Amino acid sequence: MDIPEAGVLSGSLRYFFTPSSMASELFYYPTRAGRYFCDHRYAFDHSAETARLASHRLNLMLICVCRGELRFVLEGEAVTAVPGQTALFDCRQPHEYSARDGTEFCWMLFNGLNAEALYRRVLQNKGGRHVFAPAGFLEITRGIGELVSSCETGERMSEAACSQLIHRLLCELLLGGESSGREESQAVREAIGFINRNLARAITVGDVAAAARFSPAHFSRVFKLQTGYSPYEYILLRRIDAAKHLLTSTRLSVKEVAYQVGYNSEENFIHSFRKKVGVTPGVFRSVPV
Repeated sequence: MDIPEAGVLSGSLRYFFTPSSMASELFYYPTRAGRYFCDHRYAFDHSAETARLASHRLNLMLICVCRGELRFVLEGEAVTAVPGQTALFDCRQPHEYSARDGTEFCWMLFNGLNAEALYRRVLQNKGGRHVFAPAGFLEITRGIGELVSSCETGERMSEAACSQLIHRLLCELLLGGESSGREESQAVREAIGFINRNLARAITVGDVAAAARFSPAHFSRVFKLQTGYSPYEYILLRRIDAAKHLLTSTRLSVKEVAYQVGYNSEENFIHSFRKKVGVTPGVFRSVPV
């Protein structure tokens, strides 16, 4: 495939996608995707003619660097992405990037449904950074590769399949955390086990951090990066799940359920349950929702 962009080398692939009216209304959808092999001549700027096309400028961009490096300037901030890192940005905002010799990257422009809301949440979870190293980097590159390969073979994915793929990749970016050392990953697994074994106790984030052998501040940061939850939210949600089970499978009173799942008062339990579930424990017991 001959791609008329300076610095894009032989073997590179690029495909366009035009969403149907149904996909535009109901699905996530790609507008372009590809895999590029580049040398130092490759550079892209938001003021370029291609960038002014609707298939680019109205969408979100996901780039995964497989070899070499890409140097980005995103919303005025310069950052370099190396293998194992992704860049995620809104093409309506100022952006530019360039390659060094020997660079390979896969990329996808996409939009649809609540893509913008998910995009903002991902950036929020990454501390506002547009370039980061997701733990699921290989899964993300494989997903983009599936999309590109389906075009290369002439058997394009259906729009429904494209939507499912994009949603999976966005969830991986949002909830998959970032690449961490083995010690941190093990600590999070141990913390989750500790929480699940001790829901009936009035455990605190400090208790969980101590079980993971980290300071509370460091533990909270690592836990949020790897799971998408704060430790406090994770404890709360697991308590609500346990309470739902008890409410629907036992004759325990609401007060007894509250103490069984670690609350120190019936009132606190009812308030927390209603806030997360939308109804009181008593209503949930009579009509599980």
